[in-house]
Parts: sequence; structure tokens; C-alpha cells
Amino acid sequence: MPDGEEAFYGKNASELMENVAIYDDGSVKGTLKYVTGYTLFNESDPEEQEGHFFPFVLGKTGTNMTFKKNGSPGKTDIPWEANNVFRVEKGDTFQVLVDGEEVVTFNFQEATFEEVEGA
Repeated sequence: MPDGEEAFYGKNASELMENVAIYDDGSVKGTLKYVTGYTLFNESDPEEQEGHFFPFVLGKTGTNMTFKKNGSPGKTDIPWEANNVFRVEKGDTFQVLVDGEEVVTFNFQEATFEEVEGA
């Protein structure tokens, strides 16, 4: 788990989540905060600049990464980097592969998603 003050595209981990733990089976438990104005997450798509975000540090090194969301390829063969962020919704799963080898599958079924203010 990242340190609360560790930066992920301009936001500290503590701004994105609190009391989060990842279990051996990939279950994520804890609170994902509702964030707005996260412009460095995806500068070209304002719709992806708000929501719930999950920062993580990838321990396995490699050349390329592939992310699959709910079983479907999202980003494929992108350059490896240690610090990553997923934009997530209740029930999502994200599979992380490094150089074609599965590293982890995160499951957000048991995570708490902070409510949108004013909703």
C-alpha cells in the first residue's frame, strides 16, 4: 500500500482513500473518497477527472503493463511504471499484468465508496 503522502499524478494517496487494505485474494477494503478536479489523471477527458480512484504501487518490475477492467482489456502494453491509479466503481475488478504475466487482480466488491456531496 502506498504511503498516505505519496503522490499519484498530483494527488496524495490520502486524498484518494483512507483505511484501505488489500488482502491476499485481491479484495480491497476501506474507503475510496469521491474526488473532483483530478485533472492529471486524464487531462484529455474531463469526465474521467472525478469519481473514485485507487492508487497502488506495483512491486513487480518489467517493460510493459496491461490492465484489464472486468475481464476486458483496457490499456495494453503500456510502458511499465511503479505508481498507478485506477478509476473504480463498486464491484469492479482490475487485473494487472506485467510482460504478459498476471501480478494481481484487485476486487472492489467490499470497498466503501464515499458518497457524492449534495447527492
